Amino acid sequence: MKYNQVYNSIGVLLLISCLTCHPVLAKMFSILFHAHSLRWSLPTAIMIGSSPTFITLWGAMRILTLCLPRRIYTSADDCLYSLYQKLILFFFHTYTGAEVQVYGDVEALLNEKKSVIFICNHQCTVDWIIANMLASPQSCIGRIRYVLKDGLRFFPLYGFYFRQHSCIYVKKSGKFDQDKAEKQLAQLKTNDIPVWLVIFPEGTRMNPDLPDVIERSKNSAIEQVMFEKLKHHVDAIYDVTIGYSDSIDPETGCRIAAPGMTEFLSLNNPGIHLHFNKVPIQDIPMEETDLKQWLFSTFRQKDKLISHFYSSLPEERGRFPGQSVTLKIPASSTVPSFLFFSSCLVFLLSRPEGRTFYWKTYVFGTILGCLWMCIRS
Repeated sequence: MKYNQVYNSIGVLLLISCLTCHPVLAKMFSILFHAHSLRWSLPTAIMIGSSPTFITLWGAMRILTLCLPRRIYTSADDCLYSLYQKLILFFFHTYTGAEVQVYGDVEALLNEKKSVIFICNHQCTVDWIIANMLASPQSCIGRIRYVLKDGLRFFPLYGFYFRQHSCIYVKKSGKFDQDKAEKQLAQLKTNDIPVWLVIFPEGTRMNPDLPDVIERSKNSAIEQVMFEKLKHHVDAIYDVTIGYSDSIDPETGCRIAAPGMTEFLSLNNPGIHLHFNKVPIQDIPMEETDLKQWLFSTFRQKDKLISHFYSSLPEERGRFPGQSVTLKIPASSTVPSFLFFSSCLVFLLSRPEGRTFYWKTYVFGTILGCLWMCIRS
């Protein structure tokens, strides 16, 4: 981002001038300069570094629930997943001071607790955290499941875990495993477990410099989703359009790439604008051809909303049409997760036996998880 580049340039100039004046001042400016990088590196270290703790807790919980009904394991798994995702929310909302504005059917979002399919446009790696933010008021974070790119199944520890959490992996080529998806969703329905199934129908992140890529992705994503086979498991569709204030160049007003995770964590009070539309499941067409047309129409409407957000008119730019409500996520709901996982991390790394357990869990857990995913595939 341009502001970060200016910040770094000023820091370098101040540091060079101080080096020629006074060593103590030089050291102080050096600390301030490097503190900027800590804004994203420290949170990242804690979030990724907590993965051995999380997978150990999950393993213990899975063993304890082996002989119990599946719904008990699913409920316990949802609680554990919610605990970890609130750590993510702590950094991306509480820590950054993110300001989230919601437009559209706000009352339905805040007051109804539904099983839903959650579809939205895909701009950057922060998008998947948006579902956490919107699920927080309903206490539904643990119920979130994702339709993920197949390559992520080999992500250390979490690639294996997401499969256990009933997430669905699909190939970018569009080879959607319909039988496997129906089996996973049937388990959730049989155990009467509400679910938020998060899908990015575009299939890839939006890059304003490569518009043809997103168009090709839209054409193939319809077959991947197989929407008509999944909608019988849910009550409604949550149609969400995302706009980031920091994806608008402050000098020219033109659209630029939305901030990634590290950039987002480095921002002060980043702005997020969400247009929310609830569609009752009975309003969704049943036939495949009609369903495809409905999805295309939905994304045409998203394109109009995005055009408004990046309008050349100052009074329209940086917001969606209509009135907005600030989404409030109290710190009291995220700080406990931060304290828990950071304390576990410090405890493990401060003791020799803890460090041994930590790296063995990470290394061997990743190897075994990848092997399991290969065999199951």
